[in-house]
Amino acid sequence: MALHELFVEPQVSEIARLINWVDAACRADGVPDDTRVKLMLAVEEAVMNVMVHAFAGLPPPHTIKVRLDIAEAFAAEVIDNGHPFDPTSAPTPDLSLPPDQRRPGGLGIHLMRGMMDHIRYRRSDGHNILRLEKTRT
Repeated sequence: MALHELFVEPQVSEIARLINWVDAACRADGVPDDTRVKLMLAVEEAVMNVMVHAFAGLPPPHTIKVRLDIAEAFAAEVIDNGHPFDPTSAPTPDLSLPPDQRRPGGLGIHLMRGMMDHIRYRRSDGHNILRLEKTRT
């Protein structure tokens, strides 16, 4: 089992460092390319959502921690101290509507759902904990 952890500053400029870190950890632990890319995209989307939405109106310090747990499954946890938000309860966007008639938002969560096998959320000690899992095949 390989466990990796990275603290990310809540700034968009940190996304490149995050993605490079996920990529390197997955490569080092032998994660298949298709799974590695899906994890990179899902983690990027989750962290961007935190950066854009979770800290609105909250005084610092703002923290974002990402954990990779590469064992029986490939998993990533995004942990933040922002406003409570459970993305697993977000409605599925109506993709049958033209883009100009859709409610804004929700496509990133839809993307994560499509790429991951399991998405779990819990709130603990003032932190959002989002777990993204891809089953080994």
